[in-house]
Order: sequence, then C-alpha cells, then structure tokens
Amino acid sequence: MKVVTREEINLLDRKAGELGLSEEILMENAGEAVFNFIKEKYSLDRHFLIFAGTGNNGGDAFVVARKLASHFAKVTLFLVGNTEKLKGISKRNFELLNLYPVEVLTFEGINRVLLESLTTADIVIDGVFGTGLQRAVEGKIKELFVEINNTKKTVVSIDIPSGIDANTGAICGEGIKANYTITMGLPKRGLFSYPGCDYAGKVIVSHISYPIELTLCKDIKVEISFIEPFEERPTDAHKGTSGKALFIAGSKNYFGAPYFNAMSFLKSGGGMSYLATTESVGRVVMGNAKELIIIPLKESANGTISKDNLNTLIEFAKNMDIVSIGSGLSIDEDTESLFLTFIDKVQKPLIIDGDGLTILSKHRDILKEREAETILTPHIGEFSRLIDTPIEEIKKDRFSYLFKAMNMFKNSIIVLKGAYTLIGANGNIYINTSGNPVLATPGSGDVLVGTIASSITRKKNTLKGVILGTYIHGLSGDLIQKEFNEGVTATDILENLKFAVRYYKEHFNDIKGGLYEGARNLRQA
Repeated sequence: MKVVTREEINLLDRKAGELGLSEEILMENAGEAVFNFIKEKYSLDRHFLIFAGTGNNGGDAFVVARKLASHFAKVTLFLVGNTEKLKGISKRNFELLNLYPVEVLTFEGINRVLLESLTTADIVIDGVFGTGLQRAVEGKIKELFVEINNTKKTVVSIDIPSGIDANTGAICGEGIKANYTITMGLPKRGLFSYPGCDYAGKVIVSHISYPIELTLCKDIKVEISFIEPFEERPTDAHKGTSGKALFIAGSKNYFGAPYFNAMSFLKSGGGMSYLATTESVGRVVMGNAKELIIIPLKESANGTISKDNLNTLIEFAKNMDIVSIGSGLSIDEDTESLFLTFIDKVQKPLIIDGDGLTILSKHRDILKEREAETILTPHIGEFSRLIDTPIEEIKKDRFSYLFKAMNMFKNSIIVLKGAYTLIGANGNIYINTSGNPVLATPGSGDVLVGTIASSITRKKNTLKGVILGTYIHGLSGDLIQKEFNEGVTATDILENLKFAVRYYKEHFNDIKGGLYEGARNLRQA
C-alpha cells in the first residue's frame, strides 16, 4: 500500500476529480467510512461529540454527524472556526445539519458548556484539522486539544489526528491523541513517523473509492513493505541448500555481537553459519553455540581482527551465499584497513553493520566500486554519521533523509532502524510494520543482521530478503510483547525467531501486504 505526503494526496484528489470523482463524492465517502467504522465498532446508542474545523476535514465531520443523527444517535457538534470560512461542499454539508437533530455549537473557548459536553460524551470525533496543517496550534484551540486529551475519552480522528504534520509526524504545537484514525485515500507519512505514530492509535485506511490507478500510482515512492510467503524447505533439503553465510565480527570487547549474528541466521532458517572472529572470541562463543562453524583469526595488538587475515577471508567468502561484516568489530588501524580492502575485493551480497558503518562514514566513495549488492543496517546514530547530518535534524523527517542517503549510496539497500524501520532501495522506501520498543535492547540489531542474511538466502532475492528478514525480526518482538513489556534481551528475540517464522507461515493470509493485527495496528476498511 502506498503512503503519501500532503502534496501527493492533494494531487490524487485533483486527479480523481478529473476522472469524474467529484469533491462531493469523496467527502461523502470519507464520512461514510468513519460512520461505518463507528457503527461496526460501537453501538449507536451513545453520545457522540464532534469537533469540526472549517476546511475539508470539517466537511467530512459534518457528513459523519449527519449519518449518526439519521440513525438516531445523540450528536453534539462544535464548529471550531468562523462559519464565514466555510466554502463549497463543506459549507453545503454544514447547512444540511439543519435537517437533523444535531446540536450545533460554536467553539469559543474552554467554558462550562464545552466541559459538560466532554463529560457526558461517550466518543469524541476529531475533524478539526486535516493534512493541510503546517502552522503551530495556539491559543484556544491548543487548550481544546489539551482538554480533549485529558478527558481520556475514546477519540476517533478523521484522516490524521489534528495537530500532527502529515509529512513528518511532528506535533504542531499540540495534537489530539486518537484511539483510532480513519485515514482517507492512502495513509500519510506522518502516521509512520514519531511522534505522530503515537498519536494516531490504530489506523484504518479507506480508499474512498479512489480508482486503482491512483492508489497504485508509481510516482509515489513510499509504501508499506510488501510481504511474500516464506517458502517451505524442499523434501530433499540439506544444510547446504538453505544458505551459507559468513559473519566477520567481534573483538576483545564484543563477544555478544558475533554470537547473535551467526546464531540468528540459524534460528531464522538459515543453513550453515560461519563465524570469522578472533581466537579468543571464538573460544567463548563456541562454548555457547556449538552449531556454529568458527573460523579463528589472528588478533591485532588491540584484540581486534588483524589485517593479516585478509586473504583468508577473501578466499573463504568465495563459497558463501552472503557475507556480513562490522558487528562488534571495533575500530583501529588494522580493522579499518581490513574492512576497506575486503569490501572492495569481495563481490558477494554484503551486509555492513555496527563499526563497519562507522568506518564507511569516513570512506563513502568505496561502495561506488562494488558491483554486488550491499545492505547497510544503521541505527539513527550510525545513519547520522553516514550522511553527516545531526540526529535531531534526521528525526524531523526520516523519509527525506533516507531519500538523501539513497542518492549518496546508490547501489545499496539501507535499513534505517527505528520506530517503524524504513528500507530504502532503488529510489523507493518500504515501511516495515512489525516491531515495538522491546526491540530497543543491546544486541537486537545484531540479531537483525543474521535474520536478514537467512531471509536473503531463502528468498534468493536481496531486496525481498531484506524486507522479509526485517519483518520477521520485528514479529519476534511483537510476539514477545504479548507477554513481556520490560526485561526483554537480545537472547529472547533470538530464541523467539523460530516461533516468529512459524507464526508468519501459519498467519500469512492475515498479514500479507504488510498488515497484521499486532503492535503496528493498521488495516483497510
């Protein structure tokens, strides 16, 4: 499913009009979508309190009010703004409310009438601001939003919670915290960006009868990651046919990263996992993971992988399906020299993680010479170094900065980890909908590397494997979160991978398209 900016959704609305779908039809369908959701989710024998602005979002809210009242629901509507600003179809839908038993009031500030309405209401419907908001919410309206949030009532927002920037998810002064957001046409980027995603609640998508040529528009470069079946192993499968991966990782200070890399490959369905690490790290890891094939390497004076191992690693990589380098590698002159020469010489699909990304940030041009596919898996700090941009700036608009990074690293797939992990490849961004904050624990990213590696070897397609591996990793965290919200470790995520793979297979029809009833609640209406 495509995900749009405010500019893109406005363009699609105009194109829909050119195809004969008038603004009146789209507004009626939007209101109908919200009404149908409410009717399905709740009984109509309730008091509905609606806050409507003077733009098209308010017009949608007027339609909702009309439909609720026509089904004998009790409806109170506060118009937030001056009636003189109402225009076109929005004004017409406002005038139609005269035919129905809707109590229409003008919002003038926090007063007794408003507070009583908030107290007696069962459900609040937010139709104040839509996707066009780009200014700070101030004054009386800001106070209103605070009051709505303080009531702890169930809130249903139309298209996007009022006060949230549709493109970036930023809070424009103050925002309404919704339990449900019924978004129209296509979901907006701001619903997948922090903090907007925390204000949206569960998101329901209504296409409001957009033609398919609009909802699948190729000019829209962001979409929810597509999900494909996890193929079963053939009857005559053996360890060699399920993929062979080489993980170059670890140093005297980092024993966990190489272990999580290599073991997660096996736990998520990979065939043969080779760990190339220093002799001292290898001895420790082998005591906990006898299923791994350890390649002991010479150590530098600093306890890192010595550059003297270069030829050994290059030769060994020739027989691998995929190679990973960087997790727990540490950074010194030896490892930097080894890293730079290795990624230049080895023409295999290559995952670069951890300290490898830090080294890469100082030598960005080296990837231009690579012909084989490269996968970069940065968290926001590593990403900041890669594109030489402060973290706080990136947080303001992760989508735009990922597009920038794709231009800098044209031959790479970039997995930008975070609240909604984003996968950038070939000029497109795919939003991963699995995962939750329990994944924010040391070693979780190392587990992701091995999970991506195994998925690539199983799919035999790098981009599809990256998308699948990222999803499975997040799903492992989602299944854990059903029982535990705190105290989750990378070992828990690792051990749960096999259950995530099983869940994925058994529930594929429910989650295909990237949507499932989990931590990232999103569905189509």
